[in-house]
Order: sequence, then structure tokens, then C-alpha cells
Amino acid sequence: MTGRQDLFDESMRLGHSAAWDLQWVRAIEFYRKALAEFPDHPTALTSLALALLETGELKESFATYRRASQVSPEDAIPVEKMADVQERLGQLKEALELREKASDLYIRERNVEKALDNWNHIARLQPENLATRSRLALTYERLGRPKEAVREYLAVASVLQKLGRNERAIESAQRALTLIPGEPEATAALRVLREGKLLPPPIQPRGATAPLRMAQVKEFIHAEEPASTSETDLEAGNAVDPEVAAQRQALTILAGMLFDEPQDAVTGKLGTPGMNALTKGEKGADDKGSGRPQAYRYLGQAIDLQTHGHTMQAAKDLARAIDSGLDHPAAHYNLGLLYRELGDEEGARKHLMGALGHPELSLGANLALGRMARANGDLPEASRFLLQALRKADSLSVEESQSSQLSQLYDTIQASQNVGDTQALSQIVENTLSFLSGPEWLKRLRLARQQLTAQRHGSGVVPIAEMLAVGGTDRVIQSMARIDELTDRGLLGSAAEEAMLALQSAPTYLALHQRLADIMLKAGRTEQAIEKLRVIAETYIIRGDGAQSIEIFTTILAHSPVDIPIRLRLIDLLSQQDRLDEALHEYLELSELYKQMAEIDEARKTLAEALRLAQRSSVDRGRSVEILHQMGDIDLSRLDWRRALRVYEQVRTIDPADDKARHNVIDLNLRLGQEDQAAKELDSYLQLLVESGRNQQALDLLEEMAREHPGKQTLHTRLADAYRAAGRKADAIAQYDALGEIQLDAGQAEAAARTIQTILSLDPPDSEGYRELLRNLEAGQ
Repeated sequence: MTGRQDLFDESMRLGHSAAWDLQWVRAIEFYRKALAEFPDHPTALTSLALALLETGELKESFATYRRASQVSPEDAIPVEKMADVQERLGQLKEALELREKASDLYIRERNVEKALDNWNHIARLQPENLATRSRLALTYERLGRPKEAVREYLAVASVLQKLGRNERAIESAQRALTLIPGEPEATAALRVLREGKLLPPPIQPRGATAPLRMAQVKEFIHAEEPASTSETDLEAGNAVDPEVAAQRQALTILAGMLFDEPQDAVTGKLGTPGMNALTKGEKGADDKGSGRPQAYRYLGQAIDLQTHGHTMQAAKDLARAIDSGLDHPAAHYNLGLLYRELGDEEGARKHLMGALGHPELSLGANLALGRMARANGDLPEASRFLLQALRKADSLSVEESQSSQLSQLYDTIQASQNVGDTQALSQIVENTLSFLSGPEWLKRLRLARQQLTAQRHGSGVVPIAEMLAVGGTDRVIQSMARIDELTDRGLLGSAAEEAMLALQSAPTYLALHQRLADIMLKAGRTEQAIEKLRVIAETYIIRGDGAQSIEIFTTILAHSPVDIPIRLRLIDLLSQQDRLDEALHEYLELSELYKQMAEIDEARKTLAEALRLAQRSSVDRGRSVEILHQMGDIDLSRLDWRRALRVYEQVRTIDPADDKARHNVIDLNLRLGQEDQAAKELDSYLQLLVESGRNQQALDLLEEMAREHPGKQTLHTRLADAYRAAGRKADAIAQYDALGEIQLDAGQAEAAARTIQTILSLDPPDSEGYRELLRNLEAGQ
């Protein structure tokens, strides 16, 4: 069944637009809609595959590229991209086979340079691949590139000698000398061969070796796995201790970074960095930019050394990579474990702390820090890190809708711990370590959650920490239930008393403080409640829970929308968490608030800050247009025409079809006496309207402009021409007549004469009067 072409075209257009803005999830959605219409469309398939690759969905990306290759078997690009994906998966053998196939397809397309790229890629990963080095040598020779051909013939000679085919090796070296007679390396190689000595190994073509590093990491991980480990468990990291699983994930992330290595880093030249994950555009992006090529080199060396068991040197090179700009949690986590292995506990703690915020490494980092604290006899610190590790692990066992409730319960547990109760702390530490250690930890986690679910009454969730006999929390949890019950019954005083009693047992439990603030709000004590909520939000920020503080600040604003400091704090937090669309919404709300307070300068300043945020992010460009329009409205209201013109010119650049912006750019140029520039803008806009079939709108625009700016030659000329084209002769003559009057008043006799000639060509009713006027003008000249 044939799909609808219009739906396909629109979906592809929207997909490309989203991809251009780096909104890959949206791009995937639109490309899938396009494929729903035409499932075998090659461009749609390769576009979807690229978007999946950008979001890290490697296996689905590979399958989509494979489908594209099946649909277009002569197209080399999907095959080449399949090889890229397999390299990222560490499947080097399969990737090299696909590189060979891609090269053959490029040769059939007569795209020799792309074939060379793939052969060189193979040679970097397999320097002793005789077939590839031979093809490179012959191709370079045929292309008249003797220097590269000599390099490859010498590589062929080295491989042949290693295979025991010395005569063929000598022939290859001699072939190199026929291309560049007397070439030093070829001459030396021939002499070594004739003397029966060994040639050095083949030189790798210059370029990135990220696939080799990824393959090394995969082999390193596989070598550590017990023989009984299933492939499913191996992929999920379920068969190992969480700390070890996190280290493997960190190594995989670090190896993946090398795929973003720019060519400048490979050749040693300084240039635009390409490692997206290196600094993520955050602090240090400018001041450490010159060190990033070294960061790649040190990172590659560190991975190579670590996967070969050279812990000390691997740690040194990874530390150098971090010093050169590699500020990523995966690097800090891996270095932290290396330092711990080397006995440097201070360095280990510092770098493990740097990995606590990463969602895939946090469990391992907290567990490692807890183990170190326990080994040093610091039970309070050990319990803090281990309970945080247990919180992360437990979150894997519940539905997403229960995560927030579970997190609050763990807050209860941590807040109610008595640091002076050594026996209780020891119980927490030992039980948690026993639960999370070893390859069976995930099975224990699943079993524990099953048991708790079976015992549960109602819809609540019970933390696994309760099963581990973490004492002191039952009382607080029961108090929370009573507080909720009393509040629901409207007994606010009793609920507040219950909350105050519970706080004596858990004075640092923020959810309990929040319950008390909610009671205050219900009781009409708004100012006290807002102050308490503000303190709670700031405390969550200190604890690193920005998402929770955002929710509280939003609650405050719902009850006190004019609290500007709170709104500014909320904007800052939203920006930090890359919730940019929400941050921009709050900026617009703040600007509106300033306008209501007649603080126009502050309103415009707020909009300018919002615009800077929108322009440096990947939010929809429509947001920038919305902000600019509000800025322009303010400038117009203050008669600041030049500033308004600059604003609307930006809108016109972003969206040429924005009617309001186009109208204002023309209007403001006319008001500023810039008639020539106004004419250019008007002609451009009229062309756009006519090409889009909006002829009447073009004519309406000219009539409106002529009314608003009487006496402007630019407008009367174009309006007269438009009337003439539309067959409205009388209106055209009236406009030409007005134009002639303007030209005469301005002393432009020649221009006025030409205008009268145009009027006469229209056969006006009073043609004799126009001819008399024309004769007088010509006589006067």
C-alpha cells in the first residue's frame, strides 16, 4: 500500500529541522512517522539510524542501517556506518569486514578517496593486513601519489618478510624505489632484507584508533568474567559487584569518547575540539582548549596501559588527561579506583567524589567511598555513603512512579541516624555492605523487593533498608502516616504537633519539614510557610538534589508569584539542569511581572538575559522569536526606534516569514529616514508574499504603508506599480499623480517627467493636461 507523500515530506522536513537543532529524540519521532508512510525509503532509514546513533541506541541504529543497506545494496554509506557502530560496540572483526565491503562499493561508485579512507582505517586497526596494504599501495601508485605508495609498499614488505616470503618482500621494497629512486627508508629496507635482518613492524597510517581502544576494553571486561556468566548478564553488568560494573561502564564511556576525537588531535595540530563529552561546553571550555589534543593522547595511552595491567602508569596518564581538560565523571571514577588500588586514599576519595553525580556511576562511587570509610573506621561517613548506594540500588527495583516516595523514605532513614550510636551505625554498614557486595547483589535486590511487595499493605512503597534492620526509622514513618491522616481530616493543629514531635527524632529529615510547611499553608500562615520552604529548598541544593528544590521553589511561587528573588533562584536552577524551556518560561513570567510593576528597564534586561540563554541552547528557535518580539514591543513603546529596528532585524533573520517583524523593519527604516534601506526590505518582503501566493496581502501592505507614511516616493511608486499590475488603472494614475507632485516639490524635474510619461501610457482622462505639464517640464530643463 502506497503511503501519503505529503505526510512523508512533512515528517522528513520536521525531522531534519529537529536534527539541525540537535533535538535527536524529536527527530527520531518524526523519522518514524515518515517511515510509517514509506517503510523502505533509504533517506528516511539512514536519517533515523543517525538519530539513533546520536542518542546512544547503538544496536537499533545498526539494525536500521542494515535495513537501509538491504533496500539500497549498492549504497556504500549504510555499510560504512554499520562498521562505525560495530566499532563503538567493540566488535572489531565484524567491523573490519564491513569496512572491506564499503571500500568495494565505493570503488564501484568511482569514489576512490572514500575507498582509501576505509582501507586506511583498516590498516590503522590491522597494520599487518596484507590485502589492504597491497590495495593501498597499488591505488596510491595509480593516483600518482608516490610518497603514500612508498609507505604502503614498505608495509607490504614487512608483512611478507614476517610470513617468510623474503623474495616477494624484496620485490616490494624495489617497487618502492622505482617510485622514488634513492628514497632513504626504502633504500634502508632493501639493505636490511638483503642482509637477512628483520624489518620493523608496518607503520600505521595516521589517524584515530578509537575502535582499537574500545575492542581492548571489551576484551578486558570479557577476560574478567567467570566462565559461567551468561551473555545477558554480561551485557547488563549484573554478574559483578556494582563497583566493578561501574568501572567497566566508565572504561566504556572513556573509550567511546575517542570516537569524537578530531583530526587535529590525531595530527598534533591545534584546532577545534571534537570531544563532545570532554567538557560538555562547561567551565574550562576556553582556558583549557589548547590541552585537549593531549587529553586524547593521554586517554588513549591510559586505556591501553590499564587493559594490559599497568596500573601505576595508567593512573599517571589518566591524571594527565584530566589535567589537560578531560573533566568527566567516568575519568574521575576510573582514576579514583586506580588510586585506591595504588594505596593513594586521598586521591581516590577526591576523584570518586567527582563521579557521585553521574547516574550510571553513582552507585559504584558511593559503594567504593563507603568501603574506604569503613576500612578507616569512620562509621558515620561509611553509613552515609552506603545508604546512598543502597538508595540508588533500591531505585532500580521500583516503578518510576514510586521513585519520589522511595527517595523521601531514604531521607527519613538518613536523617534519623544517630552518629553517636556506634552499634547501630555498625549494623547499617555491615548489613548494607553484605547486601550490595558480590556478583549476586542484583538477585538479592530483586528477591528483597518481591518479599516487601508481598508484605505491603496499601499502595505505599517500603525501602529495602527496612529489611536490613536499619533502626530508628519506624517511628518517623509511622508519624508521617499520622500527619497525613490528621491533615486530611482537617485537624491541622494536631498534625502540626505530631510533626514537631517527629522532628525531635529526625531533625534533618526534609520531607517532614515540608509536611509542616504544607500544614502552615493550609492554616493560612503563608509567610512562615514560604520562609520554611525556602530554607528546605536551599538545603536540598546543598545536598545536591536540585530537582526537589525546583519543585519547592515552584510551590513558593504558586503562593507568592511576585517573589522576584525566588523566581531568579528557580531560573538559575532550571538552567543548571538544562531544563531550558522551563527557564525561558520563567524569564518571560519575570519580565511580565516587571512590566506590571512599571519597571520597564528591568523587564527588557530580563528579556535580554532570556535571549542569551535561548541563543546558546538547542531550544526551539520560536522561543528566540517570542522573546525578541517582546523586546521590540518595549522599544517601540519607548520610541527607541533604532534599538527596535535591530531587534526586528534579528527576528527577520531567524524567521523571514514573520509578518510583524517584516512590517516593523520597513516601517522603522522609513521613520528613521532610511528610505533606500526601507525600499530593499520592502521589495524583499513583497517578493516573499507574491511567491507564496499572497498577492492581496502584498497590496494591502503597500496601501497601509502609504497611508502611514504619506509622501514617501518608495511607497507611492510600488503601490502605483501594484495597482497597474492588478488592472486598477484609476488607482494607479492617482498614485502616480501623487508621486509626480512629491517629485516636483522635491525639485526632481527629470523624475517627475518620467512619472508623467508613465501616466500618459495609461491613457488618463485628462491626458492633455498631463501633456502640457510634460512640455513645460521639458522646456524648463
